[in-house]
Order: sequence, then C-alpha cells, then structure tokens
Amino acid sequence: MASAKLFDAAPPFPEDVSPAQIARISLSKLRAGDKTEARACFEASRTLGFFMLDLNNDDIGEKTIRGVESVYSIAQGVHDLPMAEKEEYCVEPPEKKFGYKAAGFMKTETGQPDRIEFFDIEQDDIFDNVPRRPYPQFLSECWDDLRSYLNIIQQILTILLSTLSGELGVPPSMFRDLQSTTERSGTRIRLIRNPPSLTDEDKRTALVPHTDFGTVTFLANVIGGLQILPPNEDAHNDSSWKYLRPQPGCLLVNFGDAMPEWTGGVLRSNMHRVSYAPGRQAEVPRYSVVVLVRPGRTVKMGRRVGGRIPTLEDDQREGSVREGEIEMAGLTADEWERKKSVNLIRGVVLPHSSGGRELKPMIEA
Repeated sequence: MASAKLFDAAPPFPEDVSPAQIARISLSKLRAGDKTEARACFEASRTLGFFMLDLNNDDIGEKTIRGVESVYSIAQGVHDLPMAEKEEYCVEPPEKKFGYKAAGFMKTETGQPDRIEFFDIEQDDIFDNVPRRPYPQFLSECWDDLRSYLNIIQQILTILLSTLSGELGVPPSMFRDLQSTTERSGTRIRLIRNPPSLTDEDKRTALVPHTDFGTVTFLANVIGGLQILPPNEDAHNDSSWKYLRPQPGCLLVNFGDAMPEWTGGVLRSNMHRVSYAPGRQAEVPRYSVVVLVRPGRTVKMGRRVGGRIPTLEDDQREGSVREGEIEMAGLTADEWERKKSVNLIRGVVLPHSSGGRELKPMIEA
C-alpha cells in the first residue's frame, strides 16, 4: 500500500473488526531466492489467491511505495474533475473498455446501483503500443508518472511469476511471456473512488462479488472496504465475507481467472467484493490504485504443459475434469475476455472462486 504518511492522515482501521488472515510475503526475500519465502508465496497463491507483498527493505519496493504516493494523488485529482468532463470519456463495454465508469453504471447482487467510480488507463496507451486514445488533459500531464509506476509494477510481476514458475517446475519465463508489455493486451491502471458511507442506506455492497478476468492484480489503498470470501464459505451469507486490512508499505496481490486456466486449477482466483469501509473510515472517500494485468490479446487460454501442472490424464484419473476447458483452450485471451464480459453482463454465468488444487510433492533432482 502507500507509505505510513498517507495512513497517518486517514482514520484508523477499527480494532474491533476482525480482518481476514492472509500471508505477508517479503519482496526482498523473493528477490534473494529465499526458498522458504518462495514456498510461502506459492501456498498463498494456491490456497487463497491473495497475499500482502511487503515492499520494505528493498530498492524496487521503495520505488514502488513512492510510485503509489504519486499515482494515489493522480487518482484523487482525476476524480476531482467536473462530472461533465469525466463523462466525455465514459466506457462503453464490451467494445470501449477504457475511460470513466460512473457510480451506478453497474448493479450489485441485490439489484441496487453500485457505489464506485473509476477511470481505466490502458497499458497499450501508456507504452505506445497503439495510437494514444483521448484522455482528460489532467491525465495527459501525468503520463510520465503513470508510465513509471506501471514499469515498476512490471518488474515486480516478473519476480512474482518467476517465483511461481520455479515452484511449479516450469521455465521462469513461461507465464511472463504470456503478458509481454510489447504486445497489445487489456492490462490497465484503474484509479478508483468510493464515496463516503454516511447513512445506513450507504452501508451496503459497493461493487458486486466477482473474480478478476486477468492474471495478476496489484492493489494499493489506505481505507478498508475490500472483502474476500474464504474458501468453502457461503457467498450468500453476509457474515462469511471478511475485510482485508490495508497495510503501510505493502501491495495486495491476487490472481485472476487466467491463472487457474493455465495451471490446470492449481493457482487460485478467489471471490471478492467492495463493501463500505469499517468504523470511522466510512466517513471519508476511499481511493485505490489498481494494476490489472491481463494476457496478450492473441495468447491462447489453454492449459500449459510441464513441471507440476496436472495433465488431462491426471484430471481423468482424479475425476477432476474442468468444465469448459476444451472450449477455453481454443480461445485467444481477447475472445475469452469478451465472452466472460458478455456472460457477466447478461448474468449467464455467475462468478465463482476457482483453483486451489492439491499438488504432488516436487521431485528433487
């Protein structure tokens, strides 16, 4: 998340709220090749699909913390623009998936309008993979800071995917090559604002329960509100959902639906939602900076082969054949994302957690 300075300026997370227990993984130890930390990272990625990445005591991590402060300020600035100006850049899914989404554009699980607004900035624009599309003048003036932040996140992504590849016994670049920054993709920076929740009517779900479409998500924020559904809990029981407590000097990392597809159900994509902030934090706006990493548009979504990734023969032997896998294998990432987006809008397929499959022990050389 951001530095302690931003946390000190915000109302504290209430001590009487019991947050979800998630692993805290050290970036410096992953970079140093610490085997114990790599295994802890892999287990968190497989069993919950969420963990806190501790950025402290690491040069890349310290640059990331400074970058968060810069982009956090940009998030505040873009949402301070007049509504008329923001609405000039409205999203129009499934074709136009970048730009501004106003609060109320979507519905929550109860049919009420959502309480979240965000501005999506495409990686393709930031890295000049396409002729740059129109953005507000304010964001155009922040382009260098946005590019710098995305570049540092891409370094962390490489470290993380290399670590997971090592634990799966596949080449270090296997997953990294599926989301190259030079290939067009749906990867984006999302600048989010939730309004304060000042009335009983406001204290409800702000964004529908969902899983992420892509591969890896990196979240930085100060105010609580994000909740996860622990494994084997009932999504319809409100008490099942647990707040995630933001921590200074950390990024919250979670995995999207592509990772279970590519690993035969090993890595986990877990259900989460945005609710109202707890305690006094509900009295102030909640800003978040999210990088949603997605595969290259032409990448095939089929399961990868090698190492500890289960084979189709393993599936058949264990009776765990994954629904729709043959269909998914033939789709490009762009086709897959469009299909998921349309199904979600139509309510044809409801989101659900996936992955978390048990693995056989690594065979030591």
